Amino acid sequence: MNREIIYRGKRCSDGEWVYGYYVESKYSWKGHKPHRSWIVPNAISNGGFFNVLGRYAVKDDTVGQFTGLLDKNGNKVFEGDIVEVYDFTSAYASKYRGVVKMYRGSWCVEYEDSILDMVAHPRLFFDDFADRKTEVISNIYDNPELLSTK
Repeated sequence: MNREIIYRGKRCSDGEWVYGYYVESKYSWKGHKPHRSWIVPNAISNGGFFNVLGRYAVKDDTVGQFTGLLDKNGNKVFEGDIVEVYDFTSAYASKYRGVVKMYRGSWCVEYEDSILDMVAHPRLFFDDFADRKTEVISNIYDNPELLSTK
């Protein structure tokens, strides 16, 4: 299985999202104060040496991994995204809103105090992502109010 392994996080400096490789370090990098979480947009390997091309200190709690899945609009689905899942498998069409999380080694959508994962419910969640019935509407860092019950 080949999938793109990338992360995102909000920059400490201005709160903008950056995407790339995730690096955890307790040391300072040249020109930066000590910080734990970093996103490196570009890196190259040259003769066994690893060269970092750009790096951003990011807020630890905003770091999320790309799931390898796309929503119905072709948007990448990241950990921490708020998604709407349209379930057409029952007699009544339903729409669920929840947060993308890692649970027991699988990507899942947590909603309404329960967790539905793609392994335990492959027809519901795997098919929903594969059939583009899932839509990213925001994330828990920019719009947490979207999860509040109406």
